[in-house]
Amino acid sequence: MWKFLKLFLLLLLLQKCCMAENDRDAVLKKPIVPRKNLSGKLPIIKRLEILSHVANDTTSGQPKDGDGDGHEKPAKVALPLLIMATVIFFVVLLFISIYYYKKSKNLEADLMVIKKQKQKKKNNNNNFTQNSRDHSRSSLNHSQNGVDQSGERKIAVREPISITATTMSEESTERSNGGEAAAADAGGRGKLTFLDSDLRIELDDLLKASAEGLGKGNFGNCYKAMLEEGPTVVVKRLRDLRALSREEFVAHIKSIAQNKHPNLLPLLGYYYAKDEKLLLYKFATNGNLYTRIHKAKGTRERNPFRWNARLSVARAVARAVEYLHLHSAAAAGIPPHGNLKSTNVLLDDSDTVLLTDYGLASLIAPPITAQRMVSYRSPEFQTYKKVCAKSDVWSYGCLLLELLTGRVSSHSAPAGVNGADLCSWVHRAVREEWTAEIFDAEISAQKSASQGMLRLLQIAIRCCEKSPEKRPEMSDVVREVEMIRVNETEDDEDLSLTDNSASSQTPSR
Repeated sequence: MWKFLKLFLLLLLLQKCCMAENDRDAVLKKPIVPRKNLSGKLPIIKRLEILSHVANDTTSGQPKDGDGDGHEKPAKVALPLLIMATVIFFVVLLFISIYYYKKSKNLEADLMVIKKQKQKKKNNNNNFTQNSRDHSRSSLNHSQNGVDQSGERKIAVREPISITATTMSEESTERSNGGEAAAADAGGRGKLTFLDSDLRIELDDLLKASAEGLGKGNFGNCYKAMLEEGPTVVVKRLRDLRALSREEFVAHIKSIAQNKHPNLLPLLGYYYAKDEKLLLYKFATNGNLYTRIHKAKGTRERNPFRWNARLSVARAVARAVEYLHLHSAAAAGIPPHGNLKSTNVLLDDSDTVLLTDYGLASLIAPPITAQRMVSYRSPEFQTYKKVCAKSDVWSYGCLLLELLTGRVSSHSAPAGVNGADLCSWVHRAVREEWTAEIFDAEISAQKSASQGMLRLLQIAIRCCEKSPEKRPEMSDVVREVEMIRVNETEDDEDLSLTDNSASSQTPSR
């Protein structure tokens, strides 16, 4: 404001200077006519008359009549225009100042509101997280999904399940015709919805449960929640989802829950909120197939994984994948499972094989599925950027090779674990006729299992054909695997199927 005031004073001073200059010029240019009653010489007056005549001559050539009004007129016109311009300038300046003053006030008010909302949300998050941590306790159990770099089961640092107040916004749930029940808390937050399950817990029960992190999967973090009253469940927090409405999300979840098979891990329920989606599964106490194959190999702590057990796993997984191919409602261009690998084959307390992570590809954004799912590493996707149901057949062939060789597959290796391209390695071994060196030492020593291992190897090679059209259907795979006979006795010491270098042979990487 002081700058504007100084500018105003400067303009006034300039205006006065212009007025003084005009008055001086008018005086100098106005002719002075001597009065008749004066006598004597007036040299100054003569000089002024001469100057006046000279000024008239330079403009029009002849002396002008009158008293110089033509020179005073521009000065009289310029003065009002200058005053009007000054007034307009200051009025505009005043309006601009008022506008920016109001805008700054509104901006400050908006910033204060945003700051208060962030502080409120932060306080709510701290409250719920603290509530969960107060009820957490340490526990060492078998991991369901994660493994470390050496092939050991990963026991992640315990991380409580915290659901923020925003995600616990009021959500309506519908009861399905199949006996679906919703457990809603009294606070009007999001609701846990159970699907054909006898499990009935409140959301607060889940928050109070001791939570142990099981690892970071392809679709989100997994937690083992040990309820104070009830079974142990696995909570999967979904991430990187497609833009789905609540109705679309629930429809996908119900289609997954409709898959009923003895070798499929059942979906117990789900939680839906705007910023939080959870899936609840049964907890498999004996870990996963990856751990069963690779844990503590070459040590005394190793629990041998014999041929009959491996054949049982191959049969169970084949049956589960066949069921998905015949009954699941997967969209066109999406494999019914899509992420078949050893870490997604679970073992419960009775060593029953349970396949998990099925049907989730339709929920995840397409760029994410292409980066994380096993089917998208198949030859057809690498060449044509397309997947199909036969992509699951290729993934099953890779799983059989991992079962037979006891080596980690690069197509399904967990993060931080180096694997081998088993498909290429096995094809080269067959071509160079050193097939006997392919099999894991734990099963190659079993003479009675040799024929069964060779037949399963042939099935795996057919499943891993580069062209999807050359791969068998899963129904044919199941029939062929079922025809392999189980050994009545498992001998451990017969090494006729391998030589001394069998155990040391490693695939190229």
